[in-house]
Amino acid sequence: MPVERKSSFVLLADRRLHYCSAGDGPVSVFFEAGMGKSRSTWSLVQPLVAEFAHTIVYDRAGHGLSDPDESGRDFDRILDDHLAVLDATVDRPCVVVGHSYGGPVVRVAANRRPDTIMAVALVDEVSEICKPERMMAAMRGASVLYGAQVVLARLKLLRPLLGKSYYRYLQGEALREAVEEGSTMNSVRAAWSEWRAFGESFTALHDSGPHIPEVSLTTISSNRIRSEKDRGRDFLGAAHRRTAELAPSGRHVYAEHRNHYIPLVEPHLVAREIRDLVGQVGAASGSGPR
Repeated sequence: MPVERKSSFVLLADRRLHYCSAGDGPVSVFFEAGMGKSRSTWSLVQPLVAEFAHTIVYDRAGHGLSDPDESGRDFDRILDDHLAVLDATVDRPCVVVGHSYGGPVVRVAANRRPDTIMAVALVDEVSEICKPERMMAAMRGASVLYGAQVVLARLKLLRPLLGKSYYRYLQGEALREAVEEGSTMNSVRAAWSEWRAFGESFTALHDSGPHIPEVSLTTISSNRIRSEKDRGRDFLGAAHRRTAELAPSGRHVYAEHRNHYIPLVEPHLVAREIRDLVGQVGAASGSGPR
């Protein structure tokens, strides 16, 4: 039987941030999506995790059902919103999970909330261990992508494209929500704003990092290069491995596929790694997954 999902809002001074909660248990799992994406990133993972934990997914400003933010979308602004929703919705030990650009968000958040966040899961994250020029070169197509989304949304052409690309792994109501909400002008403008602020924000993260929380940490890499002897060419996977080495209790695993969108392609892998962390947090607090 599916776990019931509840929708609500966190009220800030001038806008609302939308979130959905599901499941129950002594440990919370709080999710952060990647750049330009909504809670729909976790549409396949949240129901699996809600079977053994209290879960929260939310929409960053301008995405999903959250109000836009006219003050910009740099890293610090995204982090402040993340912490606002976390503080309003989590009242027990917590595991935070971040995909892509959400990775550094949850790691920094863990350093800001050491009494609440007890473990971190990273899913093919963007890592400030990488040199900014290398990261920006790897993402050189992003300007075209996010700019094109604005044009396609105006022409009412983005919705079907999202259904055939990023969200093709979803079905039914989850698919409808994802493509309708992801093709609004608010959503594509928010994504464009996040990208425009990324270069400066990432450089600042690199210069002040690496930001490694003092908690159990698991990082999952896309399997871009299957050959063990050639994996040194995967600079992002190497950064993930280094993050695990720097953590007090770190684990680095590879996904089966090379797709960056692991939460949608391999949700059971992500849920399994989260369950292990929930078990560790539960054992430390005297309880565990149901």
